[in-house]
Amino acid sequence: MDCSMALLLSSLLALFSVGAGASLSLHVVRTKVKDLAQTMVIRIKKLDISPNLIEGMDPFLPAAAVDQHIESLPSIVETMGFYQDLLLVLDWADLKRLVEDTSTMRGLLENWMISRCPGRQQKQTGEGGLSEALKDTTRKYGLSVGPVALNRLKGYLGRLLLNLDQLNYCY
Repeated sequence: MDCSMALLLSSLLALFSVGAGASLSLHVVRTKVKDLAQTMVIRIKKLDISPNLIEGMDPFLPAAAVDQHIESLPSIVETMGFYQDLLLVLDWADLKRLVEDTSTMRGLLENWMISRCPGRQQKQTGEGGLSEALKDTTRKYGLSVGPVALNRLKGYLGRLLLNLDQLNYCY
């Protein structure tokens, strides 16, 4: 199964599993997000990223949404969207499951946001804006971007695990 087919299947499963987001309780959503975040952290740790590849590269990743505070459900959805786009641009074979997990979490959170936050919709990134910036950065700095991005994602997921109560807020 290629990456696009796996991504499609995982996205469909996420949509079917949440069905009508309103029927899920906050406890169920928190549990699913917690399980996915823990799984993603373990997957990143298994990649065994050398700290030498991370040092000095932080300034070269676009700052959009990466270091946002975890302040509400919309900010979490936006940040997970950023990481999903970033992982897709990296296009590493070892990241297939992580891309699927990110897509599943984003779909779950978007459905929860739609049901909980009337009038709040996921901000759409401009056509090519973020994606092009990520592609340019990846072309310029090659393999160095991946470890930095994964390290930041791992840090973000760690903060998310400590702030699951923010899934209840729509501001």
